[in-house]
Amino acid sequence: MTSLGLSSEKAAIASKHLSPLRFPANPESVLNFLRSYGFDDSQIKKLVSWHPKWLLCDVEKTLRPKFEAFQALGFSGSNLRQLVLFNPIIPHQSLENSLRPRILFWRDLLGSVENAMKLFKAKPWLLSYSLEQRVLPNFWLLREFGIPDNRITLIVQRQPRLILLKPDDLKALAKKVEEMGIPHESSMFVWALGILQKINKTRFHAKLEFMKSLGWSEVDFLSAFQKNPIFLTVSEVMMKKKINFLVNEAGCKLSELVRDPRLLVFSLDKRLVPRHHVMQVLK
Repeated sequence: MTSLGLSSEKAAIASKHLSPLRFPANPESVLNFLRSYGFDDSQIKKLVSWHPKWLLCDVEKTLRPKFEAFQALGFSGSNLRQLVLFNPIIPHQSLENSLRPRILFWRDLLGSVENAMKLFKAKPWLLSYSLEQRVLPNFWLLREFGIPDNRITLIVQRQPRLILLKPDDLKALAKKVEEMGIPHESSMFVWALGILQKINKTRFHAKLEFMKSLGWSEVDFLSAFQKNPIFLTVSEVMMKKKINFLVNEAGCKLSELVRDPRLLVFSLDKRLVPRHHVMQVLK
């Protein structure tokens, strides 16, 4: 409470994890070490609140080697601080067996420290996944499907949970996509994987019934899914607004929306309505 400004409630919770602590010299060395790397009081407060056992770390044996390794990998200054804040269990991960190879892998895959940091910030749990058991088997599986590395990188950036599935689950998901009529070589295959990973069977059926209530048949629904599965991510409220506009104001037929479901993905206010107004002026 005195040195970090924690509330009495948070201090009580944190202290439960510090039963081996007898003398303040060790935690003080940790605080001084973090401050030497530019961590401010609010960042240190967050770090200790999330993971109090930071105060039990041996600076010379645990923290310094890891921080120096992060710098050698290109993470310094604010990037290093953010890397640590996004992954507060760093003190308890092996540098050689976990941290270094995982950080190196994601950095090289994404092409830069900056791109890696964007991913680590969005998905702070990423570094807790094993490369050997999860990530690499899924990479090899996607390559077997004929998906090029640049598209796999795109998957990682936009749908990282897909690459972290259990390999057997990813295989089952791929089989399901194929059964719905989207082959591996289709540019829509990757998008369909991501959509079905997010939408379970119950939600998928609910989407089907909703589109049927708007005038589509089941055949129409599956045909549109094969052409552009992303339309399933549109909420029912927004989907109703878009179809109402496209059919009743812009004069589209439902069959045209089935042939080109991209129209259902475009923004109503920023794209569809303004372009319709331009067309009216041109006419």
